[in-house]
Amino acid sequence: MKYNVDFPIAVIIFFGLGSILAVSTNDMYPPPLSRAFLCESEGGHGDLVVSMELEKVDGRRFENTYIITINLRNTGNEPYSRDLRQPVFDIQTYDTNGSLVSEWSSCNEMLDLPIPIHLEKGQEFTEVKSWEPNALDPQDGTINPLPPGRYYLKGAWLGGPIIETGLISVDIV
Repeated sequence: MKYNVDFPIAVIIFFGLGSILAVSTNDMYPPPLSRAFLCESEGGHGDLVVSMELEKVDGRRFENTYIITINLRNTGNEPYSRDLRQPVFDIQTYDTNGSLVSEWSSCNEMLDLPIPIHLEKGQEFTEVKSWEPNALDPQDGTINPLPPGRYYLKGAWLGGPIIETGLISVDIV
């Protein structure tokens, strides 16, 4: 089979399509993110310490996104063992009146998989969560953004005993 296409037209079509693809794939890969460490908080019970770090992520597609690193550390001589299911950590959001307005677990789906935890002295179990300031509407089950304002975050280990961190303030704009 022989194609009867003029060479200059084929080159123009080839490079034209290439530039369209280059523009559209450039949108798929946003520029690198910048991350700013905001605060850290911890709480403890006996030999177990829970700590939470909060970082703000800035980028074209991450307007109000935060990275939360939360971990459980065994500081005692005895091992700590539990067989758990998700969530093992939760993030609670409070308004300026101290009222609970959201829990991370109510706004995110999780797999029902077993999570065995075994920590010897000095060992840690860590989760990294992406947090967007949203709240579940109990009336209709939708997840909506929190209105702008000051909020307070608290991390919680749910594996028994329940251990909570202190509050970290966050301004949502």
